[in-house]
Amino acid sequence: MPSIANLFSTRRPTLGNLEKHGPDIAGTPDIESKKSPNQPQPVAREQQEQLICAILSRFAQVPVSAIFAMELGWNPSGLSDEQAALVLKTHGPNIPVAERPLAALQILWGAIANPFNILLTILAVISAATKQISTFAVMMAMVFASTGLRYWQELKSMVQAVNLIKSVTTNTRVLRYRASGPEELEIDQRNVVPGDIIAVTSGDVFPGDCILITAEAITITQASLTGEMMPIEKTVRLAAPLPGETLDLLHNDNVCLAGTSVVTGNGHALVVSTGKDTYMASIASELSKQRPENATQIGIRKVSYVLMGFMAVMAPIVFIVQGAVSKNWKGAVMFAIAIAVGITPEMLPMIVTSNLALSAVRVARKKVIVKRFDAIQSLGAVRILCSDKTGTLTADHVRISMSTTGTGDLSQLPIELAYINSSLQTGSRSPIDHAIVDFVNETEQDNFTIIPRDGWVKQGEVPFDSSRRLLSVLVSRPGGDGSEGLLITKGAVEEVLDLCVSAYNYHSSPSSEASKPLGLNVSPSMTSFLTASERQKILETAQRLNEEGLRLVAVACRDQLIKPFMTISCSDESELTFIGFIGLLDPLKPDAAQAIKDLAALNVQVRILTGDAPAVAAKVARDLGLTPSRQQLSTKDDVEACSSSKGEEGLILTGVQLAALVDDQDAYKDAIDRCIIFAKLSPYQKLEVVKALRAGDGGRAVAFLGDGVNDALAIRGADVGISVDSGTDIAKEAADVILLEKSLGVVADGVVEGRITLINTLKYIKMATSSNFGNIFSVLVASAWLPYQPMLPLQLLVQNLLYDFSQASIPWDNVDPEYLEAPKTWGAKSIIRFMVCMGPFSSPFDIITFCINWFHYGIRTLDSPLVPSAQTHWFLEGSLTQLFIIHFLRTGKLPFIQSRASVPVVCTTFGIAGIAIAIPFMPKVNTALHLTPPEPIFFAYLLGMITGYALVVHVAKTIYQLAFKEWL
Repeated sequence: MPSIANLFSTRRPTLGNLEKHGPDIAGTPDIESKKSPNQPQPVAREQQEQLICAILSRFAQVPVSAIFAMELGWNPSGLSDEQAALVLKTHGPNIPVAERPLAALQILWGAIANPFNILLTILAVISAATKQISTFAVMMAMVFASTGLRYWQELKSMVQAVNLIKSVTTNTRVLRYRASGPEELEIDQRNVVPGDIIAVTSGDVFPGDCILITAEAITITQASLTGEMMPIEKTVRLAAPLPGETLDLLHNDNVCLAGTSVVTGNGHALVVSTGKDTYMASIASELSKQRPENATQIGIRKVSYVLMGFMAVMAPIVFIVQGAVSKNWKGAVMFAIAIAVGITPEMLPMIVTSNLALSAVRVARKKVIVKRFDAIQSLGAVRILCSDKTGTLTADHVRISMSTTGTGDLSQLPIELAYINSSLQTGSRSPIDHAIVDFVNETEQDNFTIIPRDGWVKQGEVPFDSSRRLLSVLVSRPGGDGSEGLLITKGAVEEVLDLCVSAYNYHSSPSSEASKPLGLNVSPSMTSFLTASERQKILETAQRLNEEGLRLVAVACRDQLIKPFMTISCSDESELTFIGFIGLLDPLKPDAAQAIKDLAALNVQVRILTGDAPAVAAKVARDLGLTPSRQQLSTKDDVEACSSSKGEEGLILTGVQLAALVDDQDAYKDAIDRCIIFAKLSPYQKLEVVKALRAGDGGRAVAFLGDGVNDALAIRGADVGISVDSGTDIAKEAADVILLEKSLGVVADGVVEGRITLINTLKYIKMATSSNFGNIFSVLVASAWLPYQPMLPLQLLVQNLLYDFSQASIPWDNVDPEYLEAPKTWGAKSIIRFMVCMGPFSSPFDIITFCINWFHYGIRTLDSPLVPSAQTHWFLEGSLTQLFIIHFLRTGKLPFIQSRASVPVVCTTFGIAGIAIAIPFMPKVNTALHLTPPEPIFFAYLLGMITGYALVVHVAKTIYQLAFKEWL
């Protein structure tokens, strides 16, 4: 290779020879231009990304010959040792994440100061004040467990960024300026600094964000950033930018970002940014930020606020009324405290924890790791699943899809010739070569129906060159004397077609049975002249196949006489006969389509967010059945918008188009809601789309499924982040759920489990809050009417404890199928409405109990010896109605007939009911609780009240569902 310094002399033709570079050998079906004259910046970019883009744009958008004049001391021969040491001292070592002490106290305070912990702490203090030490201990244990878990999660978020270092090599070859000329050295990549000239070849990883200054057939892979499975060709810039031209950070000709690696070729690059200033480091910086609340956390916070507010209002009212009537202000304080505890469902953390633990165990049996405990519940609330394409929906492995003629008809001949070319070429074997060879070797049936497969001998080769975008091999035909040769060329469609003068005539070719054993006949009698119209038809076929998401390789050949010791060159690639196309794609995972159908049945919309080309993403969407499902959008306006769009194009949005909508928020929101496919997105744009989807329609729960570094931000920004076992370390670390097997069906199973968990949790909250709300009304009536306490604080707490224990089996309860058909989430309004509408119906039956005590038993004074009997009556009535009514409130249907509770729920409720009835008859227990055995006649009253309450609740439930179209 010539000296780097010489390339930047006045002899520009030397550099010009390196200028013409195109995309990979396979034509990429990307209809967008790599450089748009009016390309705006992506929407809502972080300041760090804007700064990175501005720095790189400054150097990437000038001719390569002018780069070194932009910074004092930069030299095409490299930095001197003294310069490199000075820059290293200024910029620091080249590591993506700067080491810093952990702000442990700040993280701990953030973990403590959340509404649910505050609520539990208040209840624990109240319990201690009422001498309920065991309750105090349990609740404080809940606080410590919740705080510890959240503290651990926050610490892990800082560790995530460190995993990015794994993607960078430890040694880099750089040029150092010497008096005798540039000298190539191998140094620790941590010592690479801005201004360094690095030498790269196949397998090397770029240690920083770089600008190519020389390139020889260089291709790089940036799948971890864009999701594109095929290598991307890079070149150098010789011309000044067009007016208004801006830099697309991920789709350009000459920028190589830190962490991307060279697949083929070699070259030199100028290091512009290192360490924390690189694009990869900006992702790590974003991951270290505090994670936003998910749908479950937001719901719990709102419900906690409602419960605390309700407790703060009702407890003082009870204290004032009770104290004014009884004149016993000390007793009123204790009674108000007991009421405060009774208002709030203190078993909520246990119910939630039990639900989540049970669901985690169920999904663990399907080889799913649940890293964040509330992720399962959040999964049940998900309305939109966003998924990356490569490695999640697809296998992340290029495969042969079809072998066709120039008109698109299926034929084995192109793959047969391509196999001979790929198997015999001796250069760097590309993913396309691997796919061709593997396809033939793995196919059970013999693909070679036209020409022989074995016996071909390579006589010469013209290696792949990015300026030609071709690879040719000269082979001798089997069975001949070695003088008859066949030149087989494969490459990009337009380049191959430009070298062809004829096309193989498949209609005139002999049948496979009549084929000559010596091989293919491409004599003039078997070919037709390639006219302009025929060329256009071939190009139209290529465009159609590209739009179907296929990446194409064209195949051509010609007869060539082989002479002893002959060599072949680019000049031999002429007067070829066009044979056809090889179509390649990244196939879907086997269960992906069925999993998408299962999610659609659960009313979960699926969106594809990818850095790959729009046509490729559209092909995946069609194969998954996502495109037809766009007609089943949620609102009439969506359907009208969809029908008015230009077919599939109206459902696809690219990163460039998304950025163009930044100044029109209405159009931006409409596009986010309408589109199913988001292509050519940067990692930050994926995050912004997820945020926009979460904010839309009044707030939606969104899950993101991905496996690459480019997915990590979106995974962490979603309500539920999901990765797969084959994902990158950073994606798996950012995820809440990891699929250990490549089965997307468990995602749908997880959604069902999440809904079961959420529904059973909502059962408890709605039943407990409505029951407690009704008790408050009864207490207010009793405080204003009765001269004695209707129930002692200790009795009230025991009753509440029995009711709570009866609900401990709720996590194991059955859930009616209709509740699993649509996403559910925590809704404070729904809980308040249920509490206010259903709670008061218990009060009339409490008042009937007071009337029985007043009129039937004559208990009307504070000093009446029958006051303990009155308190026992309400204790039993309140306990049994609460217990049996569970079966009516747990379902919107007719209990025991249309919907049956699970065996654990039935056994628990009836068992606790038996204990409640037995307590007044237990000698030492009834004395401690000041309860007395009731008269037998009271049980007749009790049976009538329970029956009447059940009938009233069922009627009210029916009316409630008709009015509000919901129950749980």
